[in-house]
Amino acid sequence: MSKPLMAAMAFTTAAISSVASALAHPVAVVPEAERLKIPSAGVVDAPTSNAGVLAVRSLGSQPLGGDFSALKGRVLRLREITIAPGGHIGLHRHDSRPGVAYLLEGSLTERRGASYSPVVLKTGEAAFETTGVTH
Repeated sequence: MSKPLMAAMAFTTAAISSVASALAHPVAVVPEAERLKIPSAGVVDAPTSNAGVLAVRSLGSQPLGGDFSALKGRVLRLREITIAPGGHIGLHRHDSRPGVAYLLEGSLTERRGASYSPVVLKTGEAAFETTGVTH
């Protein structure tokens, strides 16, 4: 049996509210406003909802307004997201919310950009998510 994939992610954004049980309800991973309910043209089989997201755990956060006045009201946060083998995070767009995803264990196939060409990330690798990226 495969072990769950765990990714630590740091984002610059306001905190997302509570985490629900993944078995009973979809777990909040991205803000609702950034979820894309209809894949863009040319996207084949892109999921528009989450599946297999077992846990989202906050590892801490740091307000950024004291260091960068333009970022008043924003926080840098670090989360650990556990995704079951075969699970996925639905297609979404980052709006003023850059991030870094670092894989602690397993592998992750990411589809990003206009062509949505798959890129496989493995344990110890990182994906940098800029504002405006859709993946």
